[in-house]
Amino acid sequence: MANHLFKNFPTISYTLNTGEVVRIKDFFRKARVESNALDSLIEYQKYEILDGERPDIVATKLYGDGHLHWTFFLVNDFDNYYDWFMDYETFQNYMDEKYQGQCLIATNSTDIVSASSKFLIGETVKSNVSNKEASVLEVNPSHKCLTVLGDFNIEAGETISSHDKEGNVVKSFTVQSVSDARDGIHHYVDSLGNRRTHGGTGYTAVTHYTEEELENEKKRQIKIINPRIMSSVLREFERIMSND
Repeated sequence: MANHLFKNFPTISYTLNTGEVVRIKDFFRKARVESNALDSLIEYQKYEILDGERPDIVATKLYGDGHLHWTFFLVNDFDNYYDWFMDYETFQNYMDEKYQGQCLIATNSTDIVSASSKFLIGETVKSNVSNKEASVLEVNPSHKCLTVLGDFNIEAGETISSHDKEGNVVKSFTVQSVSDARDGIHHYVDSLGNRRTHGGTGYTAVTHYTEEELENEKKRQIKIINPRIMSSVLREFERIMSND
């Protein structure tokens, strides 16, 4: 029955973390709209995803049918397959891809952006030490951070500059500290969990890595349909989806 439900659904490409491209059925849009119609029928349980458990593995474990992995996306707040909990290796690859380069910390936010001049995303900057070039990926005056990507590492104490077409310095600042982009500041938080964009007494910095890790862990526990009533849910789902 699981395969039969999707015979008329369009197919989309999905890239696995291994780089392999697979073809899957795109049921998300209509299923999201119609899923409320099943709420009175579905009896939910909780399941904690173990490291390395793909959706099809969990479906086989719970229902004896790997094709029923789509039910996890129907009953949880998932928009696509990338919302599934990531194991350690997948998470590291995700972070490497999303947070590239270095976060260069300035003394003041005006070193990054001021009324007269500012660094721009996509522009080229140079180091006064190596004279090598890097590209600006992000400008974040709230955290006094300029994220750049180049084929070399910048160190604290170096001066980073942007130049006009004639080679004149447009803007520059001396780097106070350096971190990998993933270790840059995402926000600050106090003991009560209150967030803000700047630090201060009682507030601790939370990095991009920590924030992403916490968000990923939240995805570990998911709602599932009670295996005992799965057959009834499938019949009702097929009836709803067949009514255009």
